[in-house]
Amino acid sequence: VMNKQVRRDRPLGVTIIGVLLLLAGLVVILSGVLIGSLADLSDIELAVELVALVIGLIYIIAAFGFFKGWSWVWLVTMVILVLGIIIDIASWVIHGMDDIVGLLIDLIIPVIILLYMNSQNVKAFFRRS
Repeated sequence: VMNKQVRRDRPLGVTIIGVLLLLAGLVVILSGVLIGSLADLSDIELAVELVALVIGLIYIIAAFGFFKGWSWVWLVTMVILVLGIIIDIASWVIHGMDDIVGLLIDLIIPVIILLYMNSQNVKAFFRRS
């Protein structure tokens, strides 16, 4: 029986997002380790170190999901992007709607990523077409 696995080319932007997630994960883990290397830690500092390690690991898992095209990573990315956009808009409304430039700056990257993640080749890579 021949294996008819179709090779899917990873879009460049997906690779870039994966690399950025990997780097962010490593930075977060290293910062947690640096906090942990300080002598005489309080409970709060230990909690911050543990949270940093967990968040760093999540970033690294997500990075591998971007490299491998794991379908669930696409869905989680969509949820996080949409929630972030909603939170940014709600925060802008709650704080008086006077900083429209700040809101637009906060929305630029998430909206670009949201549109990019919904492009045909990216959805096909994540088996979402």
